[in-house]
Amino acid sequence: MNKIISIIAATSIAAVMLAGCTSDTTAASSAASDASATSSGETMTGDGTKSPDSYSKDFDGFVQYMTDNGFISGEGVDLTAAAIGAETGKRFTVSSAVSKHTVELYEYKDQTSSMAEKTISNARADGSFHLFDSTETMTKNTLAVVSEDGRFLMLYTDASESDGVSEQKEKAAEAVKNFSK
Repeated sequence: MNKIISIIAATSIAAVMLAGCTSDTTAASSAASDASATSSGETMTGDGTKSPDSYSKDFDGFVQYMTDNGFISGEGVDLTAAAIGAETGKRFTVSSAVSKHTVELYEYKDQTSSMAEKTISNARADGSFHLFDSTETMTKNTLAVVSEDGRFLMLYTDASESDGVSEQKEKAAEAVKNFSK
């Protein structure tokens, strides 16, 4: 009888501990979702009026510059940047007055790897880039822009064809090009 009571007690304790872990995990997931929703729910109207001169010329400075100019908001989501030859990358999903769009920012500290060279040269040549060894480019709604020194890349994706989106993309592109001047 004592064994049965011990087993029931141990099982009850394990169930309580697991329930506690699950609620902590759920709370963490909920907090992450809330942060993501906050980031994606903000309306952005990038104006590009902030000068790049006062920002550090590293990835954090680039992200802050794009945030202060109104092109992105929130913390963003870390990306596996090595797939396109970059060292660091983040994705931001934000809304403009006319649509919802995605902005990905990358930093290339080493521009000599074959993937980095290929991505940067394709972005400079035609405003897009080829994935891996494919001749297929990113979607027609994705604009790829590289800073003048080649250290920073922005991918701006929006499926909307409205004039407001084109203007927003152009302002963001100009901000990226000017960042490292």
